[in-house]
Amino acid sequence: MKTMAVECVLATSRKNNRIASHRKRITKRQGKMKGRIASAHLLLTIAYNILKTGEPYQELGSNYLEEKQNNKELKMIEYLKKKGYTIDPSEQQTA
Repeated sequence: MKTMAVECVLATSRKNNRIASHRKRITKRQGKMKGRIASAHLLLTIAYNILKTGEPYQELGSNYLEEKQNNKELKMIEYLKKKGYTIDPSEQQTA
């Protein structure tokens, strides 16, 4: 079963989608094999959720995590403003 999932992941490698970008991101940090297996796991998780809910798959896009991170930062800024803090935009980004 894993072999077929890995082959499906490799088939998506030339596409601009969430699974391909997930594989590239993991491969950079942990190597080819772990990237393939992690993306196969993502693919199987997506398939399980499709079967569980019965809803069709909707592609979130290759920059899904970047957008999610930006939304998280905006929510934090709004939260701090509600608490009474003033937020000034700066040129530097600190991590």
